[in-house]
Amino acid sequence: MRRPVGEPERRRRHFGIIRPVKVEIIEPHGLCAGVNAAIAKALRLRNVYCLHELVHNEIVVDELKGLGYRFVDRIEDVPDGETVVFSAHGVAPGVRDYAAEHGMKVVDTTCPFVAKVHRAARDFAKRGLSVAVIGDQDHVEVKGILGEIPEGMLLKETGAGDGGRPRIGVVAQTTMNADDVARQVDRLKERYEVEAMAEVCRATKERQDAVRGFCARCSAEDGPYAVLVLGSRTSANSRRLAEVAAEGGARAFMAGTMDELRAVDFSGVVRLGVTSGASTPERFFVEAVRHLRNVPQHVAIIMDGNGRWATQRGKRRGEGHVAGAKTLGDVLKWCGDRGIKYLTVYAFSTENWKRPKEEVDGLMKLFARMLKSKERDFFRNKVRFRMIGRRGDLSEKLLGVVESLEAKTAHFDRQFIVAIAYGGRAEIVDAVNAAIERGEKLTEETFRGYLYAPDVPDPDLVVRTSGELRTSNFLLWESAYSEYYFTDTLWPDFSERELDAALESYAARHRRKGGV
Repeated sequence: MRRPVGEPERRRRHFGIIRPVKVEIIEPHGLCAGVNAAIAKALRLRNVYCLHELVHNEIVVDELKGLGYRFVDRIEDVPDGETVVFSAHGVAPGVRDYAAEHGMKVVDTTCPFVAKVHRAARDFAKRGLSVAVIGDQDHVEVKGILGEIPEGMLLKETGAGDGGRPRIGVVAQTTMNADDVARQVDRLKERYEVEAMAEVCRATKERQDAVRGFCARCSAEDGPYAVLVLGSRTSANSRRLAEVAAEGGARAFMAGTMDELRAVDFSGVVRLGVTSGASTPERFFVEAVRHLRNVPQHVAIIMDGNGRWATQRGKRRGEGHVAGAKTLGDVLKWCGDRGIKYLTVYAFSTENWKRPKEEVDGLMKLFARMLKSKERDFFRNKVRFRMIGRRGDLSEKLLGVVESLEAKTAHFDRQFIVAIAYGGRAEIVDAVNAAIERGEKLTEETFRGYLYAPDVPDPDLVVRTSGELRTSNFLLWESAYSEYYFTDTLWPDFSERELDAALESYAARHRRKGGV
């Protein structure tokens, strides 16, 4: 049973923005392996030229511009001897020849599947077959493929040739609608003997099939449904996803930036599936979903009830802490899945030192063991670990583990903050004493600089488990305007469903912060 009772009825309008009632992530979505590799390679370079956009996504292009990239549409616009990046869409052989003749240093990020299409086109032409290219003739990928086909060998007409059914080769732009490509190949087979390498890339097809699957699962009984494609309108694969959604009976929306997303009116939409194109960065996808779901940026949790959980089961209190540690690992993952950037948990308070020495010693060993075991997960999920609390109260061994992990993960953006030997009053006293030592007269703004983690935004939502209805000296300064959610569930039993209930409760609230 959740507390407090009388939760406000969930509203679809938050802060003047109309949001759909139910938001579902369509899997798979987002960056394909080829684009991911291209971006990773490009991010290692500085102050270079790039022939065409590396990928068709404004966020990626803007990031590269910040690294000194200069984008050009013609290889002739690159000065002799300079470094030039070939985009993931590939280039024609003549472009490669020009770059070599003019002493350019080439960094090739062509998608492996696009390169496979180029090889197929060359092979068909070498064997004397006319070649049909299915795709948008103005797209840079198609222009590159056309460069592989000698003049006179490009099939431009689809009528039957002299003498029956000549044999032809067929290739296709990798980001086309897979069903459209299949239909066009079938039409060609009515007139020709076809050898086809006319497949969209596997990642593109998987994403299109996932959208089809979402539309098939929706029905009129569910209410109006729609698909939001996160990606640039210049991206062919993103546009195709929107086309597939429309063919499946869904309203289709596209947004390439947060500003574009905020301008979308989802009036009438009850069920929204969210996907993204193969060139859309995952960080944008996560931010967009968090916005749609009105997910808090920072969640703090008072993890209470480990001892009672163990007692109810006839176990030692230490076993309850071990079970609670497992739940914490799950919650960290669930928060990441929902786009929550900061998770702060209350692990051990300044008052907890009063507990029996055996229990305290066991907790300290559990902290060290858990942190060591999670190091690989922190790196895989790009999570920065931090501790807040009185470090001088920790053993030298535990402090070494904490500070080592902090240093190793300091470059990651998402943050997991553990409060150990922490008290809200103690933090305020420590901050005041630090200011006194410097002789500084404090304001609210300058005081923040003396807190344990001054750069971390205040928690939007504080969750307390085990049925207790108090703050227990946790983040007293930072939680002044936080929303609270109380649950009777003991911490080891805290589930993904319970987390979603807390987030739904938060999403239904209007945070005025003293305003109206």
